[in-house]
Amino acid sequence: MAKARILCVCGTGIATSTVVNNGVGKMCKKHGIDYEIVQCKALEVSSKLETFKPSIIVSTTPISCKSTVPIVSGIPFLSGVGVEKMEEDIIAVLKKD
Repeated sequence: MAKARILCVCGTGIATSTVVNNGVGKMCKKHGIDYEIVQCKALEVSSKLETFKPSIIVSTTPISCKSTVPIVSGIPFLSGVGVEKMEEDIIAVLKKD
């Protein structure tokens, strides 16, 4: 399986995307997935799609650009509600690659 490329997105690219980054990293380690993570703000997503070419986007904010890359809400990392379902969704996408 190729290295998973994960884009963590929030409004500023600093605060909640760091929480998502940490959570996704732990999740990938738990499932034995080789990964690379980049954080950015929502306004940078379109350029990151071209340069980073992510396998998945995990975002805590709406993303306005069009993309064929799966987008999963990272809000459960912040709220604690729906974490299991989010983890299933993320791992399903990453194991597909």
